[in-house]
Amino acid sequence: MSQTKISAAQAAQVYAEVPAVLRALVTERDDLRTKLAAADARIQEFEKSDRIEKIARSMEEKGIDTGSTFEDKIERIKEATARGRSLDVIAEAIEMTAPNGDLGKLAGAEAPGNGADALTSYLLGSVS
Repeated sequence: MSQTKISAAQAAQVYAEVPAVLRALVTERDDLRTKLAAADARIQEFEKSDRIEKIARSMEEKGIDTGSTFEDKIERIKEATARGRSLDVIAEAIEMTAPNGDLGKLAGAEAPGNGADALTSYLLGSVS
């Protein structure tokens, strides 16, 4: 392995360039840190939005708050998190809530005595 000798003038020239190169590297590093922080924030916001949509979808599937649209449910969940509510707590509450059946379908069942035959009428409450 051969060693190349440099003159004092060449060494001084290299040493003179070092501060500028280091400043440029520090600036580049700081810029990349800023971009990384912004990307992390966007990722967290996307994950939060995705989780909120999953919670709202679970509400839809269970028939919770059927008077609200899917978008209204998402907005209400966002408002709750803005007030300091945890998505974990909201999701657990939805998970623990029993599905709501459609009671309107039960009310539309045949009234007593309106059965198609005598047995159905008897079972529905009309003794003939």
